Amino acid sequence: MADNKKTPSSKTTSKRATKASSSPRKAKPKSTKKTATTVVKRSFMRKTWSVFWKLSLAVFIAMAMYFIYLDSKTTRVFEGNKWQLPAQVYARAMQFYPGQFLSSQEVEFELERLNYSSVNRLSRTGQYVKTADSIKIYRREFEFYDGLEESKIVELRFAGQKVASVKDKFGRRLNNARLEPVQIARIGNDSKQDREFVPLDKFPAMLKDTLLVVEDRNFYEHHGVSVFSILRALYTNIRAGRTVQGGSTLTQQLAKNIYLTRERSLLRKINEAFIALILDYRYSKDQILEAYLNEVYLGQSYNQGVHGMGLASEFYFSKPVDELEYDQIALLVAMVKGPSYYNPRRYKERTMERRDLVLRLMVENKLISTKEYRASLKRSIDIAPMKESLQKSYPGYLELVNRELNKLLPDQQILDAGVRVFTYFDLQKQTAMENSVEKSLPYLEKRPKTDKLEVAMISVNSDKGGVSALVAGRDVRYSGFNRVLDTKRNIGSLVKPAVYLTALQSPNYNLATLLDDSPLQVTNEEGNVWQPENFDRQYRGAIPLYQAFSNSINIPAVNLGLDIGVDKVANTLKSLGVEDQIDEYPSLLLGALELSSFDVAQLYTTIANDGEYKKLTSISALTDSVGNVLYKHQVSAEPRFDEASVYMTKYAMKRVTKDGTAKRLNLHFPSIQLAGKTGTSNDLRDSWFAGFDQNTVTVAWLGRDDNKSTGLTGSVGALEAYIRYLKPLNPQAIADTRPPSIRWAFVNEHTGKQAPPGCGKVIQLPLRVSEFEPRPRCIK
Repeated sequence: MADNKKTPSSKTTSKRATKASSSPRKAKPKSTKKTATTVVKRSFMRKTWSVFWKLSLAVFIAMAMYFIYLDSKTTRVFEGNKWQLPAQVYARAMQFYPGQFLSSQEVEFELERLNYSSVNRLSRTGQYVKTADSIKIYRREFEFYDGLEESKIVELRFAGQKVASVKDKFGRRLNNARLEPVQIARIGNDSKQDREFVPLDKFPAMLKDTLLVVEDRNFYEHHGVSVFSILRALYTNIRAGRTVQGGSTLTQQLAKNIYLTRERSLLRKINEAFIALILDYRYSKDQILEAYLNEVYLGQSYNQGVHGMGLASEFYFSKPVDELEYDQIALLVAMVKGPSYYNPRRYKERTMERRDLVLRLMVENKLISTKEYRASLKRSIDIAPMKESLQKSYPGYLELVNRELNKLLPDQQILDAGVRVFTYFDLQKQTAMENSVEKSLPYLEKRPKTDKLEVAMISVNSDKGGVSALVAGRDVRYSGFNRVLDTKRNIGSLVKPAVYLTALQSPNYNLATLLDDSPLQVTNEEGNVWQPENFDRQYRGAIPLYQAFSNSINIPAVNLGLDIGVDKVANTLKSLGVEDQIDEYPSLLLGALELSSFDVAQLYTTIANDGEYKKLTSISALTDSVGNVLYKHQVSAEPRFDEASVYMTKYAMKRVTKDGTAKRLNLHFPSIQLAGKTGTSNDLRDSWFAGFDQNTVTVAWLGRDDNKSTGLTGSVGALEAYIRYLKPLNPQAIADTRPPSIRWAFVNEHTGKQAPPGCGKVIQLPLRVSEFEPRPRCIK
């Protein structure tokens, strides 16, 4: 009985067992559902993780590749040509040496163009002291094409129109010295940016320190990006409710200026920070600071942006950056914040407030003393007048430079890398030439039936064959058609020196040879008759060669040319430098040959150089931006005529200016021996004069673009322009050395034979030694 009694526990157990055994299927789905959920979760987590790490990897790779790209781009640009630098064109450097034909007025003119200051006592570069007979100059440092010349003091003493001595600051005599050349142009490029690269060590320490105090105090401590500056700027802007302060470092500003656009976006700021980090990692702080000082935008000059402290110093103060005063340094640094807003030419008051703030920061940071601070505050903002665009200053001359430059350096990348072009340009001659054109044309147009005159003038340094001045048209600032290079006109009587030079090379002719001046007719092979005439329509019979030459009489020149051969005259013209095709017709003897003023200058330079040909050029040397010489003009003198014939030809050309068709020159310059030749084409269409002194050959042409008559002969029109050109200059008399093959002798003008003094009308002329008679007889 006891064994069969059921207890509560056993009952419960039995029930659980019964339930468990009776419904085993109901527990299994619940377990399966939990397991499935876990599996799904795990699967989702695995997929999510897989996608996450793959995306992370992709982002990392993309970031790495982008960094590599940015690094490559940053280094390529920074280490290559960061900027398209303009070609800088310089005039010739004024030379000094004892005995030089140079006046103190000419030196002072050059110093003023170089923006030197006249002072009572020299204290720094860019200054000079003038007394009655001396000029003491503190010359600036300059990188010439033949090497760097450091700043130094030079004293010049004058005796009349000559340099008596050249001394250094200790009074020791120097054989020579020179000024730095005047920059006459900056030939820009497509970037519309202009800058003058200055190495970091050439910037004054005060400028660098002031810039860092104002713009980036921790420049030498941070790594390109300053988190503290960003947070400080963010806090200040939030408090102000607007953007009043930036958090960019100098490195970030440089990154934005060189590599990025000015758009305001988060992406640009991120790129700016990345590039700044790369720059800071790759390059030294000094390299970055140098790039910034040469890159920063500081204003606008016409259509060109003014970039860099070096160019800004010239643009606003007309002086190099190392000569800036404290207040001028403060002004340039002040303008960094906003060159348009703080434009000293337009907003002087607000700009002065900003400048004074920078000065206060300078004194607070002990960059300047309290005394210097107060003195700087008192100075007003004295900005140099806005200069005419240098690209438009001398368009005619620069056109010649450009043509030669493109031949010498055809690679545009080299041209855009800051090429420095040293030329033979002479600023004093150019100024005199422009003034002559502006005054002589209105004066000549007061004559009846004389109007709409145009002009072409060119001067050449005969020793070097270097073009020193050029005016391409009436409007001296017009950069269009260049009449010196591209206008070819009939040269008229300018051809006659070639005719006479050809004859004087022959022993059959000398300056006393009698030529026939009688009516003449020439019939060609087709039966056409050419009948030349003298300008005055008078005939003189037999006339000495030198008189026919000096008075530019046509018939004797034609008779002479026909006797010696037109082909020989053509060959002489080619030897003198004419490269164009020459038609060998008899009319060539009276100038039926079209040449440009440049061609004529080449021809007459050969005569002035005693028959030695020197190819004309405007460029003396080319260097790259760091001073490496890319090209240097080697003056090559090629003798093409014997000394005796050229000496006699030059003598006859001197007579032209003494008592011939250009005798007006003698009235204006009675004590200076000059040489030249007038020229007039048919119907007075072209008025020419070609002349030279000891150093310079000048050609002047006057005419009309429509080729109508000007009403002017060469002795009236072009000669007027030449006289006005020469007046303000210091021309040096021709001092020819008589060659051994020449002797001076008395000649009877009526017989053309050598004669003793007193034997009729005699004149002293240069003759060949082979013709000279020590004891001539008197034959009348």
